[in-house]
Amino acid sequence: MTAPAPTARPTAAPAPAAPPHDPPDASPRALLWWALRARRRDLALAALFFSTHQLGEALVPVVVGAAVGDAVQDGTPGELAGWLGLLAADFLLLSLSYRFGARAAQRAAQHAEHLARGRLTSAVLRPTGGVRLLPGDLLSRAAGDASRVGACARTLASTVAAVVVLLAATLLLVRISPLLGALVVVGTAALLAAQNRLSGTLRRTSAAEQARQADAAALAEDLVRGLRVLKGIGAERTVAADYARVSRDAVLAARRAASAEAALLSLGTVFTGLYLTAVAAAGGSLALDGRLGLGEFIAALGLARFVIGPMRVVAAARAGYARAIASAGRVHEVLTTPPAVTDLGGVTGVGSGDEALAGGGGGAGRVALARTGAGGGVGRLGSAGTGTGGGAGRVASVGTKAGGDARSGADDGDGAGFGVGDGGEDGFGVLRDGGGRGAGIGVGAGRAVGAGAGAGAGGPVGDGWGVEFRGVRLADGFVLDARVPGGSLTGLVCDAPAVAEAVAALLARESDPAGGTVLLGGTDLTALPLDTLRATALVCPHEPALLPGTLGDNLGALSDDPAATAEAARAALADQVVDAAPHGADTSVGDRGETLSGGQRQRVALARALAARAPVLVLHDPTTAVDAATEHTVADRVRRARAGRTTLVVTNSPAWLARCTHVVHLHGAPGAERRDTGTHASLLAESPAYRRTVTR
Repeated sequence: MTAPAPTARPTAAPAPAAPPHDPPDASPRALLWWALRARRRDLALAALFFSTHQLGEALVPVVVGAAVGDAVQDGTPGELAGWLGLLAADFLLLSLSYRFGARAAQRAAQHAEHLARGRLTSAVLRPTGGVRLLPGDLLSRAAGDASRVGACARTLASTVAAVVVLLAATLLLVRISPLLGALVVVGTAALLAAQNRLSGTLRRTSAAEQARQADAAALAEDLVRGLRVLKGIGAERTVAADYARVSRDAVLAARRAASAEAALLSLGTVFTGLYLTAVAAAGGSLALDGRLGLGEFIAALGLARFVIGPMRVVAAARAGYARAIASAGRVHEVLTTPPAVTDLGGVTGVGSGDEALAGGGGGAGRVALARTGAGGGVGRLGSAGTGTGGGAGRVASVGTKAGGDARSGADDGDGAGFGVGDGGEDGFGVLRDGGGRGAGIGVGAGRAVGAGAGAGAGGPVGDGWGVEFRGVRLADGFVLDARVPGGSLTGLVCDAPAVAEAVAALLARESDPAGGTVLLGGTDLTALPLDTLRATALVCPHEPALLPGTLGDNLGALSDDPAATAEAARAALADQVVDAAPHGADTSVGDRGETLSGGQRQRVALARALAARAPVLVLHDPTTAVDAATEHTVADRVRRARAGRTTLVVTNSPAWLARCTHVVHLHGAPGAERRDTGTHASLLAESPAYRRTVTR
């Protein structure tokens, strides 16, 4: 549900230009590198400090070898002390370098993870919808997969440092012996080539592992949330067996991924072992031949032993990158999910809506809309307030197109108005009556301002918000033709639950009809900006989610008016829920309202929707979990609270239908469906199909 703002009759907006292509959505690899590049400063610092740390470690055997060589060649104690001081400084350098490098790498990893998670969250929460994955699956992607994307930052910094130190060690070994330097180059190249062939397998098994874990998490969440129902129907053993099966699949997928990663790492271990053996053999042979001195031989062996660590880092980097790409692919899958509906842009006009705009004399005026066209501005004013003597001024159409040609209209000789617009500028509509008794003004073109003044009072405005279904194709092939009169309480009875859910989804524009048109205030829903539509029509689904927080937080989530919230709580009997709670309105509702019963959750959600005072309110089976007496009381209070506003109740409940001024019953087989209309009493008397539906 979305909190509606005071609004006027929505107006179709011109489609905006397509947004520029967003590089992070181009591919999983583009998404990964986008997240990493966003923290390139931290990555550069981490790589620099890690490289310094690795180079400091590489110098340890060189310094030790030089110290031993000098000592063997009758070095003085002062020279030995100098070498030891240099060695101590080297250890200090590599220690501090690692400390600051680890900090920078962690910052880069955390921010990259956050960027990936934020990107995924934005895709899930976008107004146009489209992402219909289970919560457990989404949680797995937002947690595990985003974390692997971030971990790639640490891997990248460590790998850069490892490559730097391998190059430095190779140069040092070349100075000692070209043969030993060549062995390092050949060993590293062979290792990378072999691992490249195995990385594809790891990437595939890693993606499968994450997918199976997401399946298990999604099923576990469903079981926990529905545990009370499962126990009630005695299905514990069946669902336990299902969860055991899914868990086994997840374990097998994890084993396959672990086996692929182990193969990749073991290959690195084999290559480094062979490399060290070759270096030791070649260095020993050179020392025996007298081509290497004792100090040089010690330095060469120390360097050869040291570079095993960087080579393993390079070996593990391929595995980490493969996992990160697989996880980036799962995040990318959500980012590229097509939207369920198309949004034509921002709000075209925001005026007084169904609220009177009070002026100096206590009168009221009403602005229906004000807008500009694409090529030449058009200002229009729909209706006005009434003055002291009851006279009304109305402007039918006013405007100036680009290039001139002014038009104006007045009704009863009392009204006058004008519109101005040239291209993209605002259009204005002004309504006045002859004696200044009532006035309204609207300013449009993306933002509209309404005002009214006079000594009279405006009439009711809710009757302008009718809803009409024209040949709308619903679930299972049903076609709906029906009209919901503005300002009334209307009931829609559907024999098929899927049809009832489809109607609520269409009015919330979570989906669009496969055929036909849904009109709100005479305007096609698909031609309305989503924020305009959802600020006008509020849909309360059959299973509304309560937000984390307290009862008070949820009751006032869609309204800043304490009086409106209190009135809505009384109408939905949610005030009884507050009174019965241990800490009143400050009582926590838990995750999705888990501390409340089903009936209490429904009453709180209904009160939250009523407090918004939306011009159009759609309720889908709002009281199925409450007892019959409470349902009758709630229905009656809601009818009074919504008097003068458009309300559609999609339900089979006689308690609600008896209070509706108009009832539509959709029944029959797809393609041969029937639509009966009337009051609840008349349909009970005349339609056997209606009686069967509402009394079963």
